[in-house]
Amino acid sequence: MTDYAAILAGIPQPYLVLDTDLTIVAATDAYLETTDSRRADIVGRHILQAFPENPSESGAAEQGPLEVSLRHVLSTGEPHEMAVIQYDLPQAGGGFEQRFWTPSHSPVKAEDGSVRYIIQNPMDVTASVLESREADARLRVALHAADLGSWEYEPETDIWRRSAAVDEIFGFEPGEGGPVAAPFFARIHPDDIDGVMKTVADAFEHADQTLIRFDYRIVDPVSGSVRYVVSRGEVLRTASGKARLIGVMMDVTTDRLREEALGKAVAAQQDLLVQKDLLLAEVNHRVKNSLQLVVSALSLQARRLSEPAIKSAFEQAISRVRAITSVHERLYKTDNPLVVDMADYLNGLCAELAEHSELRDLVRIDVDQIRVRTERAIPIALIVNELITNALKYAYPEGTSGPITLSLKALPDEMIELSVADEGVGAASATTAQGLGTRLVQAMSAQIEGHVEVTDAGRGYRTRVVFPAGDAK
Repeated sequence: MTDYAAILAGIPQPYLVLDTDLTIVAATDAYLETTDSRRADIVGRHILQAFPENPSESGAAEQGPLEVSLRHVLSTGEPHEMAVIQYDLPQAGGGFEQRFWTPSHSPVKAEDGSVRYIIQNPMDVTASVLESREADARLRVALHAADLGSWEYEPETDIWRRSAAVDEIFGFEPGEGGPVAAPFFARIHPDDIDGVMKTVADAFEHADQTLIRFDYRIVDPVSGSVRYVVSRGEVLRTASGKARLIGVMMDVTTDRLREEALGKAVAAQQDLLVQKDLLLAEVNHRVKNSLQLVVSALSLQARRLSEPAIKSAFEQAISRVRAITSVHERLYKTDNPLVVDMADYLNGLCAELAEHSELRDLVRIDVDQIRVRTERAIPIALIVNELITNALKYAYPEGTSGPITLSLKALPDEMIELSVADEGVGAASATTAQGLGTRLVQAMSAQIEGHVEVTDAGRGYRTRVVFPAGDAK
């Protein structure tokens, strides 16, 4: 008699066999090795009892989709391949080991077509996930700084993964909404839900459509208060043609309230100057929000890039957009939406640029109390962004360090001097700046009617831009 149990146990791939109650009936030796488990400890037990969830991760968006996927296979009779999930393994001595997987679930059918068993094949992708952790952390920091929530939606199973910011926007405690999207859709305004669902359906029906936009309202079921949300997404398709969505969302309720305040001000025919300031503040706020979405979209795309040169180009583009974004952010927060305080702005910009550099404590800033109009602040911001970034990367080779000094000084005859200097390797640091960066500095200097001077002392490098003060104060 053929010993099928022995054959199954010896298959050199990690497979688990479940019955329709999700009770484990068999496992390969490779599965036991992969999950650090024993056959006697798991066979005959429900999968979620044999492999309980990590209590410290209770409520996390990753905890529920495993059972959702298995129930989907039972109800449809179709296989289902999951995206990356975190599912930690219990340890014999107590505690849990963090692990990441991409499980696939395949039905085994009886003669009448009903599902008799489910075969699980869990691929352990922990190593690759941990390798990308730094990039993920940087993305989370960028999303947090921009007040954005990230999400991932699989319409086939309704699985809904998201950051804690999404739960907060919808009025849930972290993880309270569960692993599927239905509770969240239930809070979308009745007048908006049909449009959201149509946008999703259209995206999946048209293979050439990859980018989607949602604008909708969320209604708090208790207070009845309304939040306004904008969301941007991208359609991803597997080799088999199945699609899912990833994207970001932003709570723009404050913007809408500002619009209402502006409308009331205009209706009441208040002072024209006040109306103008409100309008300018609103414009700066909207530009800032739009640019933040651009940064987030670029960051999402950069995560999937493996070519170092292309990835570096994306990072440079993100840095330049952020420099412009921060100008508009400071404008709408000030009493005068036309003028930028350069001392405050440049201190903040340099802190952001040097945040992840070993030289962050060596960046020195010497800036006079100078205020310039928006149209001059943005070119100055881009010049500083290029020069400081270049110095941080190339002035001091690995194992060396030294100061990087940013200076903005008022000169006689209503001129201003901007300079970035280091005591590093000199011309060697400038070679990498040739090309787009150099052309950008030259172009932005010309835009503010300035001229660029470069001093290479062999040991040390300085770029100096002198330009008219204009309306600076």
